[in-house]
Amino acid sequence: MKKQTIIITLVLMMLGAFSISATAQATHSVWTNDNGLVIRDAQTGCSYQSLRAFDMATSWTEPAPPTYPAVAHFRGVSKAYAYSSACNTDHFYEFRLVRASSTTVDDIVGRWNVYRDNVLVCNGCAGTAYGLSQAAGVGNYYKVYIDDPVFGPQTWLYSGYIDQRKDF
Repeated sequence: MKKQTIIITLVLMMLGAFSISATAQATHSVWTNDNGLVIRDAQTGCSYQSLRAFDMATSWTEPAPPTYPAVAHFRGVSKAYAYSSACNTDHFYEFRLVRASSTTVDDIVGRWNVYRDNVLVCNGCAGTAYGLSQAAGVGNYYKVYIDDPVFGPQTWLYSGYIDQRKDF
């Protein structure tokens, strides 16, 4: 009886330890609903602030030691309207995270694909989304900077306001 009690106690302690490590992994989600700030195109040099259908959804989990990897998803799309002589062409943009290398409560670091008018223009480019830990509303915004292999670091930009968030 004593041996059985010890085994049950050990099993319950192990289950408790695994439960604590699983619940320690924080997950976050942020959305933008037609509330964009700016898109900068590294290849054309144009910045767009007249945006329509600017939508973004992202979710990410902070890694918890020792074995949980960084997990994240990000997809942002928008129609950008040109209102200057230098940047006189409208475009449709999509920014998509293809692989996360690290995450925190505030940022997602990884490899990104950028599409302009449904054509892949930056393939597997290094970049970071940051400012994601802010509360929804009250003018809080995030930025995604992506390096272009030809035009340099942080030359692509996708930025919008945080309209909704969920943390669990």
